[in-house]
Amino acid sequence: MEPFDLLIPRNRLVATKDPVRVPIARCDCGVYGCGSTDVTILRDGDVVHWEWAVEKPMGQGVTFAADEYDVEVARVAADRRWERPEDTSARLVLEDSDRTHLASHGLKLDWVAKDYRNPRLLLVALSTGNNDYRSAEAGYQIFVRFGRADRTPEAVAAEAVDHLGLVPSTWQASWRATKPGVEVPPAMAGADWTWERFP
Repeated sequence: MEPFDLLIPRNRLVATKDPVRVPIARCDCGVYGCGSTDVTILRDGDVVHWEWAVEKPMGQGVTFAADEYDVEVARVAADRRWERPEDTSARLVLEDSDRTHLASHGLKLDWVAKDYRNPRLLLVALSTGNNDYRSAEAGYQIFVRFGRADRTPEAVAAEAVDHLGLVPSTWQASWRATKPGVEVPPAMAGADWTWERFP
């Protein structure tokens, strides 16, 4: 899995006394579900257990000394060598955005990445409502973009986090309904929101 799947915005490898199931590997094609391995992580006193699920790489689980496990998990989370500038911006937006504020407007922060259509922009994707296209009630994807050119990743992220802290109707955003045929914007849309049609 990519670091964003395991470590951002929180480190999913941290072991607690409550078992947690985490997707730990996927097919080389990049699609979880095409080929996938999950692990259930459980702290039991001075050890941490991993039990495999779905496509198991071996016939038994693995046990680690808890103190060594904790050190290694913290080291991996602190290692940022994998980050490109757009990854740094994305990580900071995912870590620092006020999710409670977004939730108060019915929004969920889904992902952040370089805009594939214009790599000079950072794209923040959010969702609202029911995102099952079979539902009678439409959900929406909301997209907000920020300029990256000639700016530090930290400056881009700070602008994005500040902007997402405003009332959504004041954003310059685009929207797309998850239900085919819906051409009405979400109720929260402001004057600067545009309809983002599929290319």
